[in-house]
Amino acid sequence: MSEHRARVRELGIDPGRLPTGEGNALTDVPGVAVGHRTVRRGGPDDEPCLRTGVTVIDPAIDRNVYDAPVTGATHVLNGYGKSVGLPQVDELGQIETPIGLTNTLDVWGVADAIAGRVLDREASVTSVNPVVGECNDGVLNDIRGRHVTAAHVSEAFEASSTSNAQEGCVGAGTGTTGFGWKAGIGTASRRVEGHVVGALVLTNTGKPADLRIDGLHVDRYVDGSTEASSAGGSIMMLVGTDAALSSRQLGRVVQRTGLGLGRVGGIAHHGSGDFAIGFANDRGEGFADSALTPLFRATVESTEEAIYNSLTRAETTVGGDGATVEALPLDPVRRAVEARESGSS
Repeated sequence: MSEHRARVRELGIDPGRLPTGEGNALTDVPGVAVGHRTVRRGGPDDEPCLRTGVTVIDPAIDRNVYDAPVTGATHVLNGYGKSVGLPQVDELGQIETPIGLTNTLDVWGVADAIAGRVLDREASVTSVNPVVGECNDGVLNDIRGRHVTAAHVSEAFEASSTSNAQEGCVGAGTGTTGFGWKAGIGTASRRVEGHVVGALVLTNTGKPADLRIDGLHVDRYVDGSTEASSAGGSIMMLVGTDAALSSRQLGRVVQRTGLGLGRVGGIAHHGSGDFAIGFANDRGEGFADSALTPLFRATVESTEEAIYNSLTRAETTVGGDGATVEALPLDPVRRAVEARESGSS
């Protein structure tokens, strides 16, 4: 029988100090919707074998974000990546489309599909800046085939909801790996002083010996990781909030995602594309700089927990030519936590 895949809190781990949102997910931020389209076809002996997908995040479903953009900011920890649309976000401090996540070689196709949705609605538009991040899922997926289509993007939008907290091997996370284990999508949120900060990550980075969960060096308690599965690597970290931040303030918030990644053991190594994208969907009055520190903490905590969930919720996956990436065994982690809490470790 396969092991039940659990969120990290089900293992007795309670990361951080702040309370979570109702669903402990990015969609706890009012007005945010998330949708996934998983593209899975064929077995290990089939050609092609598809283990990929697309994830879309609408930062403000109550309005047309092209006409009324959300505040946006980005941060690059290590720029070995092919994300689309980030320079204009930093130049204008705005995001004018939903955000997409997919595999490295489908990033431009997904960007084209998102741009097409805007053009279909806006007859006079001659410029649009789709924002799409990527991770390389080529260990398990026939990435060269570029199998994510415009129809898949449309289906991800159709599946979007404001209560979507799916994690693991869904959407863009179907074929990704992290810290030597199967990884994927993870999400978490924090409530702080009348606002919500939520994170969603696409994990595809890290070495097995680096992984730490709540301070535990995981490789001391489990084995069976796949070192080769994390070669290169990347991580996309999205942060959303309903606090009325300026783009400058949001940029400061988004930088804190790197601290969350560091808590898990990520070091942003040479071949890793480690990108953060942030949005704030409240267009109200300004936010005081002196009130930012709780949002910084919320960002660190929600990013850290989202990365944990991207690992603990993912399932063992077999890809082309029988390539197999195992799911992180949870029972040894649970026992290690219990032993530490009882003082017997």
